[in-house]
Amino acid sequence: DTPVEVNGKQIKRTCAWLSEDRDKYETRTKNWCDKRIKPFPVVHVKCPESCGKCVSPGRPNCVMDTPVGWHDRTGEEYDCEWYAGGQNCQLWGNSYPYLGKTANQACCVCGGGCSDFPLGWTDSNGRDCAWYGASASRCKNFGNRFRKHGYVANDACCVCNGGSRKGSTQDAALKEE
Repeated sequence: DTPVEVNGKQIKRTCAWLSEDRDKYETRTKNWCDKRIKPFPVVHVKCPESCGKCVSPGRPNCVMDTPVGWHDRTGEEYDCEWYAGGQNCQLWGNSYPYLGKTANQACCVCGGGCSDFPLGWTDSNGRDCAWYGASASRCKNFGNRFRKHGYVANDACCVCNGGSRKGSTQDAALKEE
């Protein structure tokens, strides 16, 4: 949500902006998803759902690398996107931890990351985790409300710091209301 300077102009772009206009979606994602806007990570790392980067063959329900923008301790170029190449996860995925996580814990492509839990969860108003992720304020303003099956968005959605991270222990059964 922070304005950035592009060609001398201050502009504000959000993940929701990428996909809010169906007619402009293809152009916006093509032009923005692979950009790195310092000091932030590549846009598709921050906005995986809007950029169509959610699904990883190793963990098909993984919706985001966690922490967002993770890279290993050897440098920013060794991020989850780098680990996606070749056999990088297998060869180095348990090495070079940063922010307390290795690539095998932080990156969807390596079998880590975060999955919304329970899968397919919606709140009592029918809104899913993508709805909460479309605006930075939704988790804060609504994330502890609208409980369904024992969960609120702040429990169930990765974008709200909930969900299931590899290595965490979570009940597979829905909580009783």
